[in-house]
Amino acid sequence: MPNYPIVTSKEIDYPNSPSGKAIVGKYIPPFEENETGFGFKGVALEDSKSQRLECCICGKWFENLACHLRSHKTTAPEYKKRFGLLQSTALKSHRMRLIHSEVMIKMRNADKKHRWKFQRNNVFAGNRKGEKKAVESKNKYGVCDLQIMEKVIDLQKELGKTPTLIDLKNRYGGGFLFHLYKRYGSYVKYCNQIGFNPNFSNHNPKYSREYFIKKALNKTPSIRIFTENEVRALYKYVKGGIPELKQIVLEMNN
Repeated sequence: MPNYPIVTSKEIDYPNSPSGKAIVGKYIPPFEENETGFGFKGVALEDSKSQRLECCICGKWFENLACHLRSHKTTAPEYKKRFGLLQSTALKSHRMRLIHSEVMIKMRNADKKHRWKFQRNNVFAGNRKGEKKAVESKNKYGVCDLQIMEKVIDLQKELGKTPTLIDLKNRYGGGFLFHLYKRYGSYVKYCNQIGFNPNFSNHNPKYSREYFIKKALNKTPSIRIFTENEVRALYKYVKGGIPELKQIVLEMNN
């Protein structure tokens, strides 16, 4: 069995915390800031010394954040949904969580009636069908928008060129590409979005700018007239994609 690395809780510099440092659990920075100016999306910040949690609404620190939320006329589930936290995340300090855990273990050992389990598709499930995943689940695997961008930029600096999909897969694995495609639809479009010139992992000599223009002339320019492989190569030769092809066909017909 492989020896997996032990991942401990991460500590970051955070001037707003009483100690100047905050614990972000095992999640992978960077994180997106909340619109309130306090904390980060999908992160329950805990002060390194006092172990208190920051309220993302007012920026104050509490050992039992769930009780404090009454002053903001909101509930814990509403708060978690607003700031991208999982519904299963405890809004209590590490000290309180340990105490409650000890009490629950004793209760379960003492009587079978306390040994209940969550039903499937309950409100605390992390993969409920039709529900958008919380940002916290993305932070767990390092695939929030900022984390994806940082990984692409870091590899670009290391290689001295825009990384290809093969480069990204070799460094971060196929799961990283899955999230990239699912969120942005196309790696080429994503590169254009962050200001990089796309690089390509392969080259098919049958494709050229003329190849795509000729095919578009015979039929109404649309994504449907191209195969999956052609769509992947399209933006290499026609950066504007379908809109540019339509404009070219229109000018040629006139």
